[in-house]
Amino acid sequence: MIGTELPGPGAVYLSQSLKFLRPVKLNDTITARVEVAEILHGRNRMCLRTECLNGRGEPVLTGEAWVMPAEPAQRDDRRIEPAVALARAA
Repeated sequence: MIGTELPGPGAVYLSQSLKFLRPVKLNDTITARVEVAEILHGRNRMCLRTECLNGRGEPVLTGEAWVMPAEPAQRDDRRIEPAVALARAA
């Protein structure tokens, strides 16, 4: 999702740091959240804070990613809704 859906198509993924906090077990439901933490307009950079929560609302992963959004001439400014679907294994 990061780099394609947020901040959008054409973005360049620069780096990411992750901290794994709890184990994730088979059939766990995981919710991923991404928040824009910082925008550096002069350098065309965005810092995204990432977090994954288990079904009990406990964080299982936290992190931070730096991305470079596409230049305005390269961007497709239509609103794109994220197409993310998770399902339990049968």
